[in-house]
Amino acid sequence: MIVKKLTKHDAEDYRQIRLEALYKNPDSFGTSYSEEKVKMTEQFRDRIPENNNNFILGCFEDKKLIGIVAFHQELRIKLRHKAYISSMYVQQEYRRKGIGKLLLNELIEKAKAINEVELLLLDIVKSNFSAKQLYLLLGFEIYGIKEMAYKSNHQYFDLEFMRLQVK
Repeated sequence: MIVKKLTKHDAEDYRQIRLEALYKNPDSFGTSYSEEKVKMTEQFRDRIPENNNNFILGCFEDKKLIGIVAFHQELRIKLRHKAYISSMYVQQEYRRKGIGKLLLNELIEKAKAINEVELLLLDIVKSNFSAKQLYLLLGFEIYGIKEMAYKSNHQYFDLEFMRLQVK
């Protein structure tokens, strides 16, 4: 397994795994499959940042992208101490094999190397117990809830906000 930052050259693989995530786990994301499937590879290429303060990590097995997680640091001076984790996804057949932990540990180490970043933030659908357990295992704590944050097929989903202080 290799974890590396995605580049513009990974755009088609990124598009495929992101669409898979939205299709197979529709309740876990604020974006829907139907909204994203119409977007071309070029639009996904434009979403892949190539700097240290914003990046997408990918886990590859034999050149196949099997997991992703995104990192975004705030740009405004008063907010630069915060960064966000989003779009975490590991393909079903690779779950419970340490891929998510591998991705998050790499992201946390990269975040610690950025002088200004002190706090990692994320939100998670309250009913996503397996992902929540992973975040808790890595030291994240729940600090708030947003009720009825998502609505899909006449069903509401609450979000829990989690944080990890890295400095």
